[in-house]
Amino acid sequence: MSRSAVRGFSAARLRRYRQARKATIEDLADAAGVSPQAISAWENGRAAPTPELLARVASKLRITVADIVPIPDDELSLSDRRAHAGLTQSRAAESLGISATLLGRIEKGKKEYDLSRAQQLADLYGVDVDMIERSWQRDRERRKAIATRFEDS
Repeated sequence: MSRSAVRGFSAARLRRYRQARKATIEDLADAAGVSPQAISAWENGRAAPTPELLARVASKLRITVADIVPIPDDELSLSDRRAHAGLTQSRAAESLGISATLLGRIEKGKKEYDLSRAQQLADLYGVDVDMIERSWQRDRERRKAIATRFEDS
């Protein structure tokens, strides 16, 4: 699976939403501007779409990315929120005027919380700044938990 694939992507949900719209794989592929082979691979779990392609497909199905990526809100990381907004890390970083490396460090919990940066992320991702703060803190806590595994007991 591609590094840019969306965590939590549900192939079964994509198939169910497509079928509920009475669309064939070819219909959805044509509408979203992707190949039928890509849609088929996604629905069969052989591949997963990038955030941008998933957002395009979700839009054509008149659903949100979150409908196809069933991660509870209290488990969403910053990278999940970015994916829900249909953005790859490089596109989001470009929109924010920062490097993809810096955004990656933020998403991995390696940067302290910054309200002005959080507001930029919230605006870009179309969510409340409190959601960004909770995800940011969750990412930092995950990072700390991983680090403690290497401490002597």
